[in-house]
Parts: sequence; C-alpha cells; structure tokens
Amino acid sequence: MRARLLALAERRARLTALAGAERESLAAFVARTDGAVGKVAGALAVVRRQLGKLRDQPLLVAAAVALLVVLRPRRALGWALKGWSLWRAYRGAQR
Repeated sequence: MRARLLALAERRARLTALAGAERESLAAFVARTDGAVGKVAGALAVVRRQLGKLRDQPLLVAAAVALLVVLRPRRALGWALKGWSLWRAYRGAQR
C-alpha cells in the first residue's frame, strides 16, 4: 500500500511540474500575441465607426452601389460576394 501511495505522489509531482511548464509556455505565447490582438482590436473599432457613419447616409451607399452596378456588373458582383464572405467571417468571429 505504501509503494502505491509513493508512486501516486511521484506522479502527482510530475504532473504538477508539467502543468507549471505548460502555464509558463502559454503565458509566453499570449505575451507575444498581445500586440497583434491590440492592433486588430483597433482596426475593428475603426471599421465599426466607419460602418456607423455609412448607416447615417443610406442614399450615398445606394448611389455607390448603383454606380458599381452600372460601370462593371461582373466586377460588382464579385465584390459583393467577397464583401458578403468577409461580413460572414466577421460575424462568425464576433461569436
């Protein structure tokens, strides 16, 4: 019985040391990515402000869309599909 308790204590010590090493590794990784996350958050804030401004001027948005459709229908459709994909990715990232 004593041998089993010693084996469990040794295993617990190894697992505790492993968990500590993994915590340190994760902390180092998070520290390296903090700057990039801050830049992305700033960019998203700018995009949100610009979208808010566009919501206040729907006539301007409609005119821009109409101009795109008149000048290059195929290109406008491609841009619309890309925009839709980006918007879906953005909404998925928000969740």
